[in-house]
Amino acid sequence: MDTDSKNKIIWQKWIDPFGRDEESFDFDPYVGDYENEEEIEDSDEDEELKIQKNPQAIKAIATPMGIIPFNDNTASGKIFNFWMGHTNFDISKNIANIIEKIEGVETLDVFTRYRFRIAIGKAFDDSQIMRNINKKIYNELNNV
Repeated sequence: MDTDSKNKIIWQKWIDPFGRDEESFDFDPYVGDYENEEEIEDSDEDEELKIQKNPQAIKAIATPMGIIPFNDNTASGKIFNFWMGHTNFDISKNIANIIEKIEGVETLDVFTRYRFRIAIGKAFDDSQIMRNINKKIYNELNNV
C-alpha cells in the first residue's frame, strides 16, 4: 500500500439480495388462456388437478437445516442489522479478531481481503459500534 494513503473503512448498509418487500413477489407460472378448457366437476381427483395447475408460489431458501420458507421471520435482512465494511487494507485474522471482540458485534463475515459484513445487535447504537471498530482498527494499524 502507498505510504501516503491513510487506512480507511467505508460503511454501507447491507442490502438483502433476496429483497425486503414480500408483497412485491407476484409469480404465477400458469398465466395463460384457459377459457377453452372443459368445465371440471368438483371431485377429489379434479381438485388435485386444479392445485397442480395453480400452485401457490412460495419463496424458499436452502439452509444448513434444510429448505425453509422465506418470510419476515426467516429473512436475514429483517432479523439482523447488517453493515458492510469496505477497506483499503487487508482484513487479517488479527483485524477480524478485533472486530469480533467489539461489544455489540453479533456476527462477522469476511468476504474478501478488503470487504466484510457485520451484524450489530438491536440493543446497540449502530454509529457508536462502527466508531469503536474504526478506532480500534486504526490504533492497531498505526502500531504495526
